[in-house]
Amino acid sequence: MALGEIIPWPQAITGAGIFSLLVFFITPSFSWSRKIPGPFLARYTRLWYMWQKYRNDFHWTNIKLHREKGKIVQVMPGYFTIDDPKAHKTIYGHGNAWVKGEFYIAWNVSSDPHITNLFAARDQGLHASMRRKVASMYSMTSLVSYEPYVDHCIDLFHNQLDKAAAAGTVLNLGRWLQFFAFDAVSMITFGERLGFLNEGKDVHDMIQNLDNTHRILTLAAVYPRLTPLFKAVADFFTGDKLLFFQKFASNKIAMAKKEQKDVTEDGPATMVGKFLDAQRREEKKAMTDWDIAANAGSNIGAGSDTTAIGLISIIYYLFRDPLILKRAREEMDMAGLPERPNFQEAQKLSFMQAVIKESMRVLPGVGLPLWREVPKGGAVVCDQFFPEGTNLGVNAWVSHHNKDVFGEDADVFRPERWLEASSEQATAMEQSMMPFGLGSRTCIGKNISLLEINKIVPVLVRDFDFHFLDQHGAPETRDYITLKNQWFIKAPHLYARVVRREKMA
Repeated sequence: MALGEIIPWPQAITGAGIFSLLVFFITPSFSWSRKIPGPFLARYTRLWYMWQKYRNDFHWTNIKLHREKGKIVQVMPGYFTIDDPKAHKTIYGHGNAWVKGEFYIAWNVSSDPHITNLFAARDQGLHASMRRKVASMYSMTSLVSYEPYVDHCIDLFHNQLDKAAAAGTVLNLGRWLQFFAFDAVSMITFGERLGFLNEGKDVHDMIQNLDNTHRILTLAAVYPRLTPLFKAVADFFTGDKLLFFQKFASNKIAMAKKEQKDVTEDGPATMVGKFLDAQRREEKKAMTDWDIAANAGSNIGAGSDTTAIGLISIIYYLFRDPLILKRAREEMDMAGLPERPNFQEAQKLSFMQAVIKESMRVLPGVGLPLWREVPKGGAVVCDQFFPEGTNLGVNAWVSHHNKDVFGEDADVFRPERWLEASSEQATAMEQSMMPFGLGSRTCIGKNISLLEINKIVPVLVRDFDFHFLDQHGAPETRDYITLKNQWFIKAPHLYARVVRREKMA
């Protein structure tokens, strides 16, 4: 049973908010910062930002604030979002002294800062050490070994869509795309699926309970020192319900360790197999059991969401516009792709790549600022001095909708912008793109997500038509997918009637 079924979300969140109100009604504000634009309440209390998170639409609120108030906006005392491409290198550049903000404390799995994961680690030295151990397993050169796993899941998904088309069924396509992403990353990681594509449902409520956990931790991050309390609430409602995945992951790792299979043997290598191989062969890297468990868990917990969000956006924008779909299909026909195109073949489809990039620009997967803490001595950003300990962050939605960079039509889906841009414009746009973060803390699973996306999208475009409907069965007419900003930007539904497309002679 999901948390929202035990305690309705409004009551649960209101209760947490009231508690937070009693403990931290007024967060100490800073007189120097009151002159910086922002909502009035945001200058004195964190409750304004907490309320925005509860509303689930901060991505658009953040864009609107910057368009009204300028490059710097205060959203909490001591917390400022930035809308200036020139500031990206200062805040997120490789080798700088800016550490992740206190927001990330909530995402730690332990009160011990050394028992953490790549996403939550704040200590730069620890993060660099952890990343070096596993970076090669996520590199572009490693992608080829994971392709058979993705192909396997594409075949299963394809069969399910064939059945839906034959029966005239209306599917929640957004849900099925997440089923695919979940099973594909599970296959890449463990060599075995969790079963979403077979059962056509949220197996053991894993997706729902991960959503609930992310929701609670995102709220907890507003008051990071109260994280233990928020986690107690999360564990009470979802802890035992996540045991299925935890046992699944532990069993798969234990079995792989027992088999001691060499990754050079015949057959595709799993990521866990590569982790274990590195643990056996490279003692100087000191790959620990925790490193293996943490990275395997992060693949599933975060990788399924980021990939699914990207796929939903791409499929939505491709199939809602007949002209864009026609151009994509013509390009694919000219390319003569095989039944299951590989990553390199998909990369050569220039218009398709523009569609993928534009979809992830207009609808990036994360809708909150990526907070960084100003280092010792302070820093000047956008001609404003910020003392050490202040938190600055760039929201991908704000960066991706910057009209100075992307033009007056920045809110419009127009893939041609990537093909028409001058080299200077293209560089500026690339530098403002952050669907997987920026700098040294860019998501390590970026290449895995792009692999899955590039392999399945051409197959869906070639073989199916999707006619979007609202939840009542009428044609979909909205400009944007209904979204909920809970750290990840989630589409609760994307209904479609599936039609099998006959192959052209």
